[in-house]
Amino acid sequence: MYMDKKKRLADDILKSVEKNDKAAALCAQANKLYAEKNYKEAIKLWRTASEDNSAEAFYMLGICFNYYQGVEDEVSKEESGAVASGYFLKAAELGHADAQCFTALCYNYGIGVEKDVEKMLYWFKQSAAQNCTKAMNNLAYFAENGIGVENPDKQFEEAFAWYKKSADLGDPTGQHGVGRAYHDGNGVERNYAEAVKWYSLAAEQGLPGAFFSLGYCYDYGHGVRSNMTQAFELYKKAAMLNHAKAQCYVGYCYESGEGVARNISEAVAWYERSAANNYFQAFCNLGCLYEKGVGVKRDIHKAIEMYERAGELGCAMADCNIAKVYEFGKGVKRDLALAIKYYEKAAQAGDEEAQFNLGQLYYKGEGVEKNDEIAAYWFLQAAENGDADAQCKIGTFYMRGIGVDEDEELGFEWIREAALQGDAESQYLLGLCYEDGMGVEADLGEARDWYERAADQGDKRAKKALKSLK
Repeated sequence: MYMDKKKRLADDILKSVEKNDKAAALCAQANKLYAEKNYKEAIKLWRTASEDNSAEAFYMLGICFNYYQGVEDEVSKEESGAVASGYFLKAAELGHADAQCFTALCYNYGIGVEKDVEKMLYWFKQSAAQNCTKAMNNLAYFAENGIGVENPDKQFEEAFAWYKKSADLGDPTGQHGVGRAYHDGNGVERNYAEAVKWYSLAAEQGLPGAFFSLGYCYDYGHGVRSNMTQAFELYKKAAMLNHAKAQCYVGYCYESGEGVARNISEAVAWYERSAANNYFQAFCNLGCLYEKGVGVKRDIHKAIEMYERAGELGCAMADCNIAKVYEFGKGVKRDLALAIKYYEKAAQAGDEEAQFNLGQLYYKGEGVEKNDEIAAYWFLQAAENGDADAQCKIGTFYMRGIGVDEDEELGFEWIREAALQGDAESQYLLGLCYEDGMGVEADLGEARDWYERAADQGDKRAKKALKSLK
């Protein structure tokens, strides 16, 4: 009896091995046909292999339906995703790492299944446990955005850990992710030299984003000596690989003559390539060229069209530019109502110039009813975003109690912030504060110093004030 059971077990194992060998052979043949783009014949073989429960066969059937290859006669393109998700799930349950990653993506996007964050994370983790770097990179991305992290205060540390696992397995996206973490100081102490090291490893594998990031380091001298020629060459490499942001940067280099000889025609061409990839800043930059007639025939309506496209893609600067066109009547009839509409959109999105300009309109009562409180609000928003004009303005508001409670010390601090940015008017006002002891203890030495700085920039009031101090 014992020997009979043992023999049956051996027979079952042999049959299983034979089935697996048969399925593997069919899959190998199908994979060859797939590489030759003979999708329909490949699908026939994978379907035969799937009858023996081949995970690879189920996965590749999922791939064909996912990318709509060779299945045009079976389902519509709209329905193919749902079929694909079913095959991916079957393969995933059989332990296929890549299928587990695709199954996670189906749960993320709701393809053939209901969106489910928990199931998405589960399948990504199953896939990552089998060293699938794509799954690791996705887990890192979601952790960066606070999704699926155990401790929200440690989201960047968790993201870094996933990127590092992927990077250590040689994945260029993981290497780039590690580089970004070191560059930005997210989840790890900022270290530009380490960032350059990891960016370089990813660039060696041809990752477009890594070329761009390395270019940025050479542009701003992060971890390497600043070198605009080298930065341009790296931006160009990324741009040639269809990196939209890099294409815009290449355009700007040609427009400004940074790192390469100035060539407006090339600038326009690269901006157009970037815009074709829907990069918002490229539309905005093209708008500026059409507005000024640089490299293209001046066309304010074309400029507005470009700005609007950029605005639709979330470019607040473009909305601010449209607002200025209408505020000042640049080639169009002056329309303060439209100007305010676009300023408000840009200001709400955080554009400091729009915030300042909107504050000015409320302060002057142009296009809107004069309102010092609203003006002060927008000046303060712009000031906090680093706009020197706004810092000076809100400083004077606090000094005089315009739209805010009077507070000379706070007014002094804001004027000082603007003065430190080199704003001549603020430097003069800061000198006045020190001379008269407004918001700060009087100090004629400091007053003279700030008057001199303002005078060096041609401020006539500062020159007059210096004479009175002598």
